[in-house]
Amino acid sequence: MTGVSDFRDQQHSVAELAFQGAEELDLEKTCNAATIAMLDDWHKRPDPHVSGAEMFQLEHCPRFSMSYQGDAGEYWPDEAENDIVETLIRDFLYCDGICSLKDDRVRLVHMKYNIMALAGDEYVLICPYLTEANNIAGILVICVTKVMK
Repeated sequence: MTGVSDFRDQQHSVAELAFQGAEELDLEKTCNAATIAMLDDWHKRPDPHVSGAEMFQLEHCPRFSMSYQGDAGEYWPDEAENDIVETLIRDFLYCDGICSLKDDRVRLVHMKYNIMALAGDEYVLICPYLTEANNIAGILVICVTKVMK
């Protein structure tokens, strides 16, 4: 599969947002036990070729899925709750598409940003899932900022 040349979406763009950077963190050292347990269950889901988004309907943890083509859906609790994180993913973290991911390893990413002169932090789980041919089919993005250790 080829990458998408521009992963951005004007509908999910915030003009006042300034990206300050992102770093990948160690899951085991940073996430709480409940989050680690949920990820273990997610890895054991019956069909590894689908997002498994329904497994992550947790209070304070907005989530959505995104295909390798840039189509997003499965928003919880709704699309508006995911606006900033989706913008960070589309415009900065994976602006060239998610096909650059080399494997289906779950990543915990800390993204820093400013919006209208206010500093913000988002901790998100990036959970890739594969096609039957072992290509990246999409990602499940779960905001875990409010449930960190």
